[in-house]
Amino acid sequence: MPLSPAPNSRRQPEFTDDRARIDLPQLVSLYEATWWAQGRVLADVQRAIDHSHPVITAWDGPELVGFTRVISDLTYRATIWDVIVRPSHRGRGIGSALVRNVLEHPDLRRVTQFFLLTLDRHAFYERLGFQSEREMAMVLRR
Repeated sequence: MPLSPAPNSRRQPEFTDDRARIDLPQLVSLYEATWWAQGRVLADVQRAIDHSHPVITAWDGPELVGFTRVISDLTYRATIWDVIVRPSHRGRGIGSALVRNVLEHPDLRRVTQFFLLTLDRHAFYERLGFQSEREMAMVLRR
């Protein structure tokens, strides 16, 4: 389904939650543009997508320029993962639009708490209404 566009962008990208549009090689390339997700492989990316809902993509014509995904119980909690914008398209509001499309997605309307993890983008997410909850964070790494 078409979703809300990014405000004030040069050319309005198309946002969608249609999984059939996902181009895995382009998505892996998008992951490679980050410092935190390099080295992901097609099969693992596909598995992550298969177990996420919704998955939101942003398109500039045939080019995948933005991506995010959510893991949720669709009622109480949702965790936003992998908010990525292609470097050539940053600064156009695409990242904000990706997060807004998650927060406004019809399947997530009942969710009362959204979580995400970030090391370096706190100010970006605070502008979207997120607050730091340092006391709540715990992790077990394998």
